Amino acid sequence: MTTTLGIWAHPDDEVFVSGGLLADAARRGERVVCIYMTNGEAGLSYGQPSSPADLASLRRRELETSLVHLGVSERRFFGYLDGRLSRVPGQDVISRIHDALIELQPDEIVTFGTDGFTGHPDHKALSASVRAAMCLWDQPEARLNEVVMSTEWKDAFAPALNEFDVFWPSHPATLDDPDISLRLDDEILDAKVEALRAHASQMKHLFDAYGDNFMRALASREHYRVSRVGQRVGAFEASDRSASMSLA
Repeated sequence: MTTTLGIWAHPDDEVFVSGGLLADAARRGERVVCIYMTNGEAGLSYGQPSSPADLASLRRRELETSLVHLGVSERRFFGYLDGRLSRVPGQDVISRIHDALIELQPDEIVTFGTDGFTGHPDHKALSASVRAAMCLWDQPEARLNEVVMSTEWKDAFAPALNEFDVFWPSHPATLDDPDISLRLDDEILDAKVEALRAHASQMKHLFDAYGDNFMRALASREHYRVSRVGQRVGAFEASDRSASMSLA
């Protein structure tokens, strides 16, 4: 059985940037596992103050509901502090990711690119750790799918999202020529939107402000840069280049 492994910093990262890819893998009968570095205790809470412990518990409950919509049944938490992943000794994170790679033997790994998509320091630190762990693992057939942003997506959605400070300063970055571009079919898109909605503490304000049509459009496309462990991780050879794919 093919295994897809998503490695994320916080609950809700997986659906916002790659919910379509994960849901499609689950729909095709693949094993899909998501690992979370933190419990998301430093995130939003419907815009209201909440203790870190309460928010962590809430976000894990939201995640359970969200992953049901995606068809994903396996998840793990590493328990690092939200917002401080870049301060954890790198070898500790790399070692734990490496252990997971050895145990799960994934065919595909999905995570953030080097810019972290939103520029969040946790996202960027995680990207570096995943790359390092994959180099140690050294399984040439395994594929790394790093989430990236197209210029079209940035122009359409980043200004509205930045009304709520989604992106860190100097972000978002873009990649005009991704290796994989996914346009989600209606079934997968419906699942992704409901999975987003399930993360109410982080997403309700966006649904309230912009409505379902905006959120569907935002969720409808995903873009990835691809590399393999046998290459220098992060360098993609033209001979292995994937054609753009559509889930429609």
